[in-house]
Amino acid sequence: MAKWLKDLFNEYLQEQLEEDLNGVKSSVEIGGVYFGSLQSLSKDKPNKPLYFVVLRKIDDNLYEVMKASDWYHFATGRDVIIDLGTMTMIVESDCNFYLTEEEISRFRLIDRIDDEMTDKIKRFREGEDVDVKKGFTPMSKYINLGDYKDIREAFKEEEFKQIREYHLRIFELLSE
Repeated sequence: MAKWLKDLFNEYLQEQLEEDLNGVKSSVEIGGVYFGSLQSLSKDKPNKPLYFVVLRKIDDNLYEVMKASDWYHFATGRDVIIDLGTMTMIVESDCNFYLTEEEISRFRLIDRIDDEMTDKIKRFREGEDVDVKKGFTPMSKYINLGDYKDIREAFKEEEFKQIREYHLRIFELLSE
């Protein structure tokens, strides 16, 4: 593994927001790219940055969103790379979760991807072959490398841990 990538991963693990984003009020937009802190969802969470893209409305007050990140160096073949003009991001197609309108309103709307790209991301997630820029699949997915773990997979695990409870909440709603 490249040392610079491992160093970058360690920097990612240490990242904390210094600014207070409380008091932000945004409306929900399908295709909206939002930025805020994990603490906006729960005071028990670390003050780490959280980006997401709103994909679709599930019911009256619940939206499916997909985790996004500005750590695009860790993109895998499951991530769509988007250029927002001011920054490059990955949309993690295997890291969706569910937020209420009120929860989304606590985040800052920073950009919007058009309806066509939103549709492409949804279709890509479903396994369709669509024309999107994506990352590379780690070799460790195809060959047994013993204890070696590709740093991009470690990144994916950390990303999912941040939003796990919000990913699983759809099952609570389905059981009602």
